[in-house]
Amino acid sequence: MAGSEQRVELKFRIFDGTDIGHSTYASSTTVAALKDRLVSQWPQG
Repeated sequence: MAGSEQRVELKFRIFDGTDIGHSTYASSTTVAALKDRLVSQWPQG
């Protein structure tokens, strides 16, 4: 599979048991990009 990028499946569980950020990400995804996505999905309150 020349040219295909390896992907990683991640999900994060917050204190109340809710999963956020569940998706597959390119292995080249930066920590900053993951943080931005998680912050945007974090429940308000």
